[in-house]
Amino acid sequence: MTRKSLHENRLRPIALFLALAFLNTSAAEAAITIPNIPLQAINSAEPNIMMILDDSGSMQWDYMPEDINGITNPINYIYPTTTQIYGGSIYANYTVDTNAANRWTRMLRSSSINRLYYDPTITYTPWSNFDGTLWAPANPLQAFHNPAIQGAGFRNLTVNLTENATWMNDNGSYTTQNRTYYPATYFLYNGGTITAAASYTTVQIISTTPTYPKAATRTDCTTLANNCTYNEEIQNFANWYSYHRSRVLTARGGIGRAFANQGTNIRVGFAAINKGSTAIDGVSARRVVSGVRKFTGTDRSNFFTALYGRTIPQQGTPLRQALDDVGQYYSRADALGPWSNTPGIAGGGTELTCRQSYSILMTDGYWNGNGASTAAAATNTDNTAGPTITGPNSQSFSYSAVSPFRDGWSNTLADVAMYYWKNDLRSGLANEVPPNSSDPAFWQHMVTFGVGLGVSGTIDPTAAFTAISTGTAINWPNPTTSNPALADDLLHAAVNGRGGYFSAQNPQQFANALTSTLNNISQRSGSASSIAANSTQISTNTKIFNAKFDTSKWSGELEAIAITSTGVASSPSWSASSLIPTPTSRNIITRSGGSTVAFQWANLSASDKTAMVSSDVVDYIRGTRTKEQQNGGPLRNRQAVLGDIVDSTPAYVLDSDTIYVGANDGMLHGFNANTGVELFAYIPSAVIPTLANLSSPAYSHTYYVDGDIVVSSKAQTNNRNYLVSLLGRGGKGLFALDVTNPTTFSTSDVMWEYFNTADNDLGYMLGTPVIAKMNNGSMVAIVGNGYNSTSGKAVLYVFDLASGALIKKFDTLVGVDNGMGTPGLLDADSDGDIDYIYGGDLKGNVWKIDVSSANTAIWDFSFKSGTTPQPLFIAKDSSGTVQPITTSLTPVMDNVAGDANFGKLFLFFGTGAYFRSGDSTDTQIQTMYGLIDTNTQVSSRSQLTQRSVIDNGVFNVVVNGNIVDTKNVRTFSAAVSGDMAGKSGWYLDLKTAAGVAEGERVTTSAEVYVLAEPTLIFSSIIPVNDPCKPGGKGYLSALNPFTGGRLTVGFYDIDNNNSFANDQLNGINIGSIDLGIGGLSKGKVIGNWLVAGSMTGKTGGTKVNTGAKKTKRISWREIVRD
Repeated sequence: MTRKSLHENRLRPIALFLALAFLNTSAAEAAITIPNIPLQAINSAEPNIMMILDDSGSMQWDYMPEDINGITNPINYIYPTTTQIYGGSIYANYTVDTNAANRWTRMLRSSSINRLYYDPTITYTPWSNFDGTLWAPANPLQAFHNPAIQGAGFRNLTVNLTENATWMNDNGSYTTQNRTYYPATYFLYNGGTITAAASYTTVQIISTTPTYPKAATRTDCTTLANNCTYNEEIQNFANWYSYHRSRVLTARGGIGRAFANQGTNIRVGFAAINKGSTAIDGVSARRVVSGVRKFTGTDRSNFFTALYGRTIPQQGTPLRQALDDVGQYYSRADALGPWSNTPGIAGGGTELTCRQSYSILMTDGYWNGNGASTAAAATNTDNTAGPTITGPNSQSFSYSAVSPFRDGWSNTLADVAMYYWKNDLRSGLANEVPPNSSDPAFWQHMVTFGVGLGVSGTIDPTAAFTAISTGTAINWPNPTTSNPALADDLLHAAVNGRGGYFSAQNPQQFANALTSTLNNISQRSGSASSIAANSTQISTNTKIFNAKFDTSKWSGELEAIAITSTGVASSPSWSASSLIPTPTSRNIITRSGGSTVAFQWANLSASDKTAMVSSDVVDYIRGTRTKEQQNGGPLRNRQAVLGDIVDSTPAYVLDSDTIYVGANDGMLHGFNANTGVELFAYIPSAVIPTLANLSSPAYSHTYYVDGDIVVSSKAQTNNRNYLVSLLGRGGKGLFALDVTNPTTFSTSDVMWEYFNTADNDLGYMLGTPVIAKMNNGSMVAIVGNGYNSTSGKAVLYVFDLASGALIKKFDTLVGVDNGMGTPGLLDADSDGDIDYIYGGDLKGNVWKIDVSSANTAIWDFSFKSGTTPQPLFIAKDSSGTVQPITTSLTPVMDNVAGDANFGKLFLFFGTGAYFRSGDSTDTQIQTMYGLIDTNTQVSSRSQLTQRSVIDNGVFNVVVNGNIVDTKNVRTFSAAVSGDMAGKSGWYLDLKTAAGVAEGERVTTSAEVYVLAEPTLIFSSIIPVNDPCKPGGKGYLSALNPFTGGRLTVGFYDIDNNNSFANDQLNGINIGSIDLGIGGLSKGKVIGNWLVAGSMTGKTGGTKVNTGAKKTKRISWREIVRD
């Protein structure tokens, strides 16, 4: 039988394989803890974050922005103020009353004009404590002016007050006198001239008015359906007054909430722009109040104490000097500095070479005062080329003074940011800082984020950041010419520092955007990839399809990468993220209210509309970006519309030249494999209840459509292509689509969904579904139940492919934190119908199920004790501890004449898991098995022949006498004639030649090829307990499948010299190679290349010995030709 494509062969009812992208999943309710972000992102170096607070005098002010029509100093406060309200000197007591006839009163007490004033559509909450709890609600009868300095006094907001101040009159003059006013007053702006009385409606929150309109965004009004009560409204007003009334109160509330939402995987310091010189961790420093510390315990609590208690003096805004001082802090080379594992502690341990360092510069205004103290940082440094910096793998970088970074001005804030970005701050450390899509720097440097509160410039932030990739010129103005130009300099600093920027216009925007910024920072590490291929033979159109993710903004990418006779192309043929159709032209289908509909607001059921919040959110999910924060809207910024692709392995369909993959944007995507353009997308109904979270600026990574996919060939399913997809970590269940005509996919092509919340055996299915024909003639989908089911047992499901009806469940009865992965299938009599199903579980059990009858009632486990199923084999290490099986079992017949086990069926599988909390640090010895199935139970590994790693070392790639590359390699023991006689197979423990357990494991299926000789190929991953290597490492390994011993002829051509004879380690043919790109996904032989994706997002490969014939895979019954 001719094998037309790797994917098509995968779908044939012989043996199907697990393709876990070995990353992670969603929150679990059972005892197995499955994190919500990939494991390698968890095991990354904690970044340094220095939060720089603007403590200038203008932060005392009660209005924002500064250019309110006609308002200038001396108005600073909206209420009469008191001394020491912010711990230091205050401005003169100029204010406004609540007289509706006064235009200045109307404007300053309307949130439409004064963005700081009370907005009845916002729920105001007290400040956050370090542990996420809140300060006490404000008391409307005694609302503190500053809850951090309660001795400064309070105000009764529920009665008329008579106070002395200098009051601004309607004509712009001032009068110092006693005036009576009602404090809980605000004005609704109705449109029109902002100075006209007719443009406003006066609202007093007073006990004689029992109800107030309730905005949809108010979460605190729960007594009435459509209104807020007086008590609810006055409480909300009091919370605003005490916790959000002024710029500094708003800043503290937003910063506190954003940092309280962060975990402990960051290190945080605190700085203030007017702080003088003191010793910080043994070194004199200005601006820095406290050095970076792990964000936990007392250090976490101390950050909040400093944030809320910082005195706000009547001083200027020396932003340039403050940023320079933080840059100097990050330049420290002593053992107590910010690069140490334990900063501030003598003998503080090692300095991580991959640690990222960030500054978040928050300001309400425009810089003035002293420039940078570091002379070189005060020059026009963004218009000057940088030094050449070298890094790993012989890479080098030198900053070129190009757009959008350069300008014509010296001593700017942007110059300071550039100086600390383009220069290596720690020349004594290896340059191993991981670059990402937002920041290419691999040396120790400072990334700058700019955070504006009520400031705005003339340059569009989106255009400025887009210009980083396009090189479009940005005409940066001279910052000294105007306030908007100074605001542009803050944006310019963020561009030069490769960080981010936002300018919030109200307290809610500020808190949400800062939370998004911190999430960006804490997740700016990690990527991974898995691959599919459109052929196993190299031709002019041979491609691999590489799916990956980037944690910087949780974006995804699907790339087509050409494979030629010389290897893997260095750049993709296309990248799908840039080819997504316009939002209105996208074909997105979903199920809502029991019907299949186009995903549009008007088509959703009432409950789904409630879940999706608004039509703006639906448009956002469809790809509209106009309402993102970077474009002036309230929704989360995205790097790209395509969501992160973590665990869903691409599935290629030859019949329609289409590639399918699931993404954590809530969709299964179908792409034209030739062009990369999206053809359609499907949103499973099970993800809609939480889909709106994707639009929240406070979004924290969540899995949605994260599972593997299988698509039948037309030859297999009566000239139709049927797709079955799991949700993976995104949910418990699966769905099926008819994708025969992907270019015209419509609502009628949605076949079925199975999201049965009453099914206690249904878990997070992390394996791959299988489509097969059974002996009763039915086409079915077969899948393991996955993990964290309510029952906790390992169960196998068989669904009718056409209807989704559950035909059979095979319950192993083995529970407690158990689950089954991908099934392997066997057609024993070569009639095209499946006769046996194999499955592995987390308890090491290998299950065999007999489905050889046309009568489904007698389908059952092959081995039972009474009514209790019994396994064919239990995988255990040498100490008797069970080894988890998360990959499928690959059945292959030994058809090598002369072998001791000629004609016997082998099952190949590896052990190990990499999806649970704790898996990264688990060093239990895992094993690769070649088990012989004679329909007799195998009691233990003592019945198997042992193979071993006999040598580890380095292979030097030499070109013209020079070593140009090195690869870690290893060799295996050889089979000895007769040592398989009477055995039930073989096993290879995955440890070093010296017996060291590195935590190596196999989480993808093995595959057998006929190359120069029969060859078993499998991939492995080795998590590395080094935050600077979060992608770990791993091997591509090749063995004789029927002995487990090393190959007899050279297999690898690592140096690509068209010779296999010399690729040896100490005279022995190399059996494994570490490609140097991290832990590996399943390897695929394409032509004469063996390629794989990795946990770092990279792809790699090596030339291999395929012999004189074309590449062929062996099944249990035949040689399959491609």
